[in-house]
Amino acid sequence: MDRLFYYLTGLSSNGAYVVIFAVLFACGLGFPLPEDIPLVATGYLIWDGTLDWTLGGLVTIAGVLIGDCLLFFFGSRVGLKILKSKQPLGFLKPAKVRRVRAYFRKYGEKIVFFARFIAGFRAVAFFMAGAMHMRFRKFILFDTVAALISVPIWIGIGYLLGHYFGEEIADVLGKVKQFKNIFTAVTFTVVAIVVMRIVMRYRQSRNLERPVN
Repeated sequence: MDRLFYYLTGLSSNGAYVVIFAVLFACGLGFPLPEDIPLVATGYLIWDGTLDWTLGGLVTIAGVLIGDCLLFFFGSRVGLKILKSKQPLGFLKPAKVRRVRAYFRKYGEKIVFFARFIAGFRAVAFFMAGAMHMRFRKFILFDTVAALISVPIWIGIGYLLGHYFGEEIADVLGKVKQFKNIFTAVTFTVVAIVVMRIVMRYRQSRNLERPVN
């Protein structure tokens, strides 16, 4: 984490734009990289004058969304084949596939929106959104809205860390990571509770629809 931050903040302006875009693009594809670090680094580089605020914001948003879209389209192309396959990756029977598709039709927008704030769940949710043939315009709308919230927040954190702590930012990053872990845990818990309630309501409605012998 610290090494990635120091590498990014040591780049020149042109190199920083390209590398930050590439790292965020890779994060969007599901690579195990911390998305918050390039965003915090962007804020820090904006603070020290290496990057322009407007261009830095556009580059980060573009890197995030393009990676998300490619993962979505990959899911739309091969997602159902993988899920229905008899190979180890295939784990959903046709009935369950139809059920999951129904969930995405009804709650897909909420799943996509909240997934952007949960590291580790984000890539799975975006891939499943494509696999379940969620409409792309809905996906990109809610993913963009979520990105316009999360990306400026992390860039702002990086800017403030640079402004108030300067060279001591490495020590503060550890505390930021702890905050992120707590926030992710709380968000994941809330989403899990919502999903459980949705499943319970769905099952109750199915039971009520069944004819009584």
